[in-house]
Amino acid sequence: MATVKEQEEQVQKFWEKNNIPKKALKTNKGKKKFYFLDGPPYATGYIHLGTAWNKVLKDSFLRYKRMKGFDVWSQPGYDTHGLPIENKVEKKLNMKSKQDIEKMGVEEFNKECRKFATEFISIMNNQFFNLGVWMDWDNPYLTLNKSYIDGAWYTFKVGFDKGLLYKDKYSVTVCPHCETAVAYNEIEYQNVSDSSLYVKFPVKGEKKTYLLIWTTTPWTLPSNTGIIAKPDARYSYVKVGNDTLIFAEALVDKVMEKAKIAEYETEKVVLGEDLEGMEYIHPLSDIFPFHKNIKNAWRVVLSDQFVTLEDGSGLVHCAPGHGEEDYKVGKENGLPIVSPLNMNGTYNEECGKYSGRFVKDVDIDMTQEFSERGMLFAAEKISHDYPFCWRCSSPLIFMAVPQWFFRVTEIRKKLIEENKKVNWIPEWAGKRFNNWLESLGDWPVTRQRYWGIPLPIWECGKCEYTKVIGSSDELPERLEDLHRPYVDEVFLNCDKCGSRMKRIPDVLDVWFDSGLAAWASLGYPKKKDLFKKLWPNDFNLEGPDQIRGWWNSQMITSVITFDRRPYENILFHGFVLDAHGNKMSKSKGNIVAPEDIIEKYGRDVLRYYFLSSPAWNDFYFNWPEVDTAAKTLNIVRNTFQFVKIYVTEFPKNKPKLEKEDEWLLSRLHSTIQEYDDYFSKYQNHKSIEALQKFILDDYSRWYIKLIRERTWPGYQGKDKESAFYTIMTVVDALTKMLAPICPYIAEQGYQDVVKALIGGEESVHLFSLPEVDKTMLNKELEKEMELVQVLVENSLAARQKVNLKLKWPVKEMIIVSKEKLVKDAVENLSNILGKMANAKSVKVVEKDPEGELSSIEFDQGKLFLDLSEDEELAQERLYRELTRTIQAMRKKKGLIVSDKIELTIKSDTGTEKVLKKFAAKLEKDVGAGKVLVGKLEGKNKDELKFKDKVVEVGF
Repeated sequence: MATVKEQEEQVQKFWEKNNIPKKALKTNKGKKKFYFLDGPPYATGYIHLGTAWNKVLKDSFLRYKRMKGFDVWSQPGYDTHGLPIENKVEKKLNMKSKQDIEKMGVEEFNKECRKFATEFISIMNNQFFNLGVWMDWDNPYLTLNKSYIDGAWYTFKVGFDKGLLYKDKYSVTVCPHCETAVAYNEIEYQNVSDSSLYVKFPVKGEKKTYLLIWTTTPWTLPSNTGIIAKPDARYSYVKVGNDTLIFAEALVDKVMEKAKIAEYETEKVVLGEDLEGMEYIHPLSDIFPFHKNIKNAWRVVLSDQFVTLEDGSGLVHCAPGHGEEDYKVGKENGLPIVSPLNMNGTYNEECGKYSGRFVKDVDIDMTQEFSERGMLFAAEKISHDYPFCWRCSSPLIFMAVPQWFFRVTEIRKKLIEENKKVNWIPEWAGKRFNNWLESLGDWPVTRQRYWGIPLPIWECGKCEYTKVIGSSDELPERLEDLHRPYVDEVFLNCDKCGSRMKRIPDVLDVWFDSGLAAWASLGYPKKKDLFKKLWPNDFNLEGPDQIRGWWNSQMITSVITFDRRPYENILFHGFVLDAHGNKMSKSKGNIVAPEDIIEKYGRDVLRYYFLSSPAWNDFYFNWPEVDTAAKTLNIVRNTFQFVKIYVTEFPKNKPKLEKEDEWLLSRLHSTIQEYDDYFSKYQNHKSIEALQKFILDDYSRWYIKLIRERTWPGYQGKDKESAFYTIMTVVDALTKMLAPICPYIAEQGYQDVVKALIGGEESVHLFSLPEVDKTMLNKELEKEMELVQVLVENSLAARQKVNLKLKWPVKEMIIVSKEKLVKDAVENLSNILGKMANAKSVKVVEKDPEGELSSIEFDQGKLFLDLSEDEELAQERLYRELTRTIQAMRKKKGLIVSDKIELTIKSDTGTEKVLKKFAAKLEKDVGAGKVLVGKLEGKNKDELKFKDKVVEVGF
């Protein structure tokens, strides 16, 4: 027998042979639009569980929307630029720095980047399709396409025209390995151990008097141009030996303890505002040549905002070239902004003996320099959070470099207003995004790299006039490829002086690339028809990192371009973690690939497992839970298999229904209603919950048990037709409802059962979802049947109390209750209750009965089982045990329903006489062509012990 994976592969072949995915994508053309925008993954490698979960979630909603009649835009996308690609190519080519790239040549390097990205696009397309994800894989949007770059240049020009673009020497985070600026949303913090120094800065004009500062970044001390004090804080002049140290009164004891100094005294206390303007001498000016060119520096300035009295010294070392807060204070107070570093994190040629050294490697030397000069007061190692590049994991540095910025702070209020109009699922994710927007600073949008969307700014070499272009049509020559180095070779004439203008060689932040997807992917602004039809996008679905990433860049670029939000609905999903809540990584050895699950369980199990969990929670991967999902889907397969074996036709006309049929069809339409309500609210896990309850509890464990005999080949009752009608109506609906969740099982069930007996479309995925038929809803009947199920459960508990098997019928079930629902349920469904509880009769009374009874209480009353046994009941119990034994023998032998056996039975004379009365019934119940009582024959033999009797069976 084929494995589940092999069965799914057969379904996949059927789809591909008949172009089913493409046909499905084309359904509902011209109807109400649903613009889904795919958050583009980087085309950098094979998919993992996180990307698999992301795409399966998206696919389930897109399938649902198609089956609800929407014209769904299902274009996938890929991020193809930036450091993620460059770093992979550098590693592949064994490159260590930008110099290696320059040596190879930008043209060849970018060709390698393009090749790498496009190769992985093909690989990832196939991997996603193998998960049953149906998108327009032949036409993904790629950020490297010329039309996409035109969209980027258009938005950039709009920002420039609105006065939102500016250039400044600004303290930004820089990755020394990547040698480029890094945006705020590209930073990850790690806890590291660093040197912590308390350094004395001599007060100018005063002997042996020092300002005591504290720093955890000794490498920034050469760039110090000021010291920050808190204006309303109290500062002590503390005598230590022959020296007087000035620092915060609140930290005196703490600092002295760190310096291991027991004897000291406070000479006087002043306010921070009294220190303003106090000048000091930089202790290292003699070894840093650039210091001689610094003016208006080395003085105390004030700030309420950036001084803490919790730790340190209460005097903050200020290096405006190496930090956003320092930069802000420096700018406000006219301090020089110096940053004597190269982009690779080394000190430049103006730094004397430190020139060429990496800044993070000089902590020990810097400590030694201050110590030798008698300026080191205390030193220790501390653990603190430090920023790292999330691409290459290099420690970041802060340095002032010329960059182009978007004035995000100017539009921040509008960003927050527009976010309030977005439907966030869940709501708290929108609040988290709001918090992010409230803290946004200006966006350094340029990068000093190679493989990216080129910065569309040309600069005059003579008069420094700059020109921003908004389209490749503005270039004097037509370029098929707008990337570097080709665009670098295009020159413009200066509008001001007529001289030659050259493009500034930067590229745009890769987040700017993806932020434009809602319109650039549609070919806007050159192609406007599709944009007018679709924009804004109806649905985004991504993980928590996109709060600071893609949703952030989308909102900013959209407000810049269109003064409004780009999206209407956002579903926020969590991270995939291991069973213990740890991030999956090679180093931890806890990685599970999607292929591992598919190989063992198949694709639908992976999908079902993923989709059964609330999307917005983190997903804790657990193998036992995968196994549970597999068992659930096996029940679904068995449901279809049961129909395939037993149901031989679908009645052309609706027959008269039995109570259980009416109930199941009512439950079906209630489930359709629940399923649709939840899916429409992007809560597919609840849709699955409702569907699973219906399939497992209502259909498989209840209804099929009730009507099994009505489906048997030899059964001649008039209600056989209504059972077939009910089953096929249900299975037809189930295949369609399963389609967005488990597309393989849904197709298999449809082809094997529904299409075979009812007919219809070529594939289940070309149908609409079933609609609720309110005439089929009977909520009263559902309540009554629910109560019957409760009564059956309680009857089982009553049996357990006295070790009475369910196979053994009882004379009577007596229910004591005054509740109307109980009376109605028993009156209307007594046959069903008696059958499922295996009771010969059922009645409701208002007083407790007497006799040989087993009882149990339930919410609406008490339930009693009559335990007395007469001869007729004993014979029936014997018969039940006999049929159970024979069915077990048939199963062991591997016989199917249509296989007839010649049955022989031997026992004592009295028992044989009883069993002869059941011979005709036995033929029907155990599939026997002939029953002989009184002798034992056949290769298959077993015996049954019932009370003091032994019955031997053979066939």
